[in-house]
Amino acid sequence: MGLNGGPTQALVMSASPRGKLATAGSAVQLSRSLGFALGPALATAAALAGDRATTGTHAGIALAATVAATAVVPLALHRRSPQAQGLPLGS
Repeated sequence: MGLNGGPTQALVMSASPRGKLATAGSAVQLSRSLGFALGPALATAAALAGDRATTGTHAGIALAATVAATAVVPLALHRRSPQAQGLPLGS
């Protein structure tokens, strides 16, 4: 997490408009905290849901892949505003 947290925070803060820096920083921290809290709980629940060890492992991997694929959609659809890019509004 140490190698991922800093660059992620820097990317989010540089991509957000000046008036929304606090909101962007808070959203990153909220999502990181939710990931720490819900990730292991969901993986454990998926592993316990299977009647055999392999079934639970496959369910956990499928859950992680589904969540990762769901996160790709908003990232792919995201367009940076001219203000976030440092350009004047008329550009």
